[in-house]
Amino acid sequence: AVVSTQSTGFNERQFWEDYNEVLIERGMKDRGRVLALVQGEVKRRLGLEEDVTKIIETVKSEYRPLYPQIFQYSRSCCVPGFLNLADRCRSGELTKSMLTDKYLSVIGEGVYMVEALSPTFCEMMLEELDNFNARVLQKSRPNTMNRSGVMVEELGLLDFVNDLIADLLAPISLVLYPEWCGDDGLDSHKSFTLKYALKEDTELAYHYDNAEVTFNFCLGRDFSGAEVYFTKMTGEPEAGQYMEAEHVPGHVLIHRARHMHGTKPLLSGSRYNILTWLRSSSLRNSFCPMCRSKPRLTPSVRMGDGFTV
Repeated sequence: AVVSTQSTGFNERQFWEDYNEVLIERGMKDRGRVLALVQGEVKRRLGLEEDVTKIIETVKSEYRPLYPQIFQYSRSCCVPGFLNLADRCRSGELTKSMLTDKYLSVIGEGVYMVEALSPTFCEMMLEELDNFNARVLQKSRPNTMNRSGVMVEELGLLDFVNDLIADLLAPISLVLYPEWCGDDGLDSHKSFTLKYALKEDTELAYHYDNAEVTFNFCLGRDFSGAEVYFTKMTGEPEAGQYMEAEHVPGHVLIHRARHMHGTKPLLSGSRYNILTWLRSSSLRNSFCPMCRSKPRLTPSVRMGDGFTV
């Protein structure tokens, strides 16, 4: 069995190399204060395991789903075309060039979009999220950059997402990004929902994801703006690269997780997404993509940050 772990490492030297210039530009010149804030965040993350466990237990005992059927994976959640391309990826019928030429919309190098989720599933999931948010007051932030969203573990969708990945997302990833799947495949993930709305999260700063491959599913609602923009891969020099993707309900945006990107401001309405960050422990065990060094690990009762010991 794979023992999942999470990284607790903080490489101070690397931190200052990466962020000192930006911090100074933003007026944060007091290194002692900055370090205190960072160390506080590290401590918060170490306590997440216990907090999330309590929330999951509370939700299991108290929350009554509006649509219980969507909590068990069924292929009916996806449109036939997405099922077909996943099946052909698994069987070896499709090469990367065939997949990108015939089945996917190519936004730019390594960035793709395709219709994936059925309209019925999207609408049920949107109503389920409204129901959950109206009844469950305590929930974790999906990540450090977004305030509005739900971890799939807390929502009760972990088994659904596990099966979705094994059946559809892993085979597609292996064809599109074999170099990012590692020797043992994409063996863990972090998955969550996001909501963009006026007076809530309206945009997302430039960043890369703590993963190897990202699937970003748009559930919908009426909205304008909030396009996702991409530039370079992290660690590469700036070379004028720029591309934009406009989310479409039911479609999934697929990209390498370490492709630098951000979300432009939402102009109207609201947009809901489900994101899955797919991770490869065989790649991450020797190099943490966030601290850019060999990770220091501590045991995790769940998937942690995708490392193994």
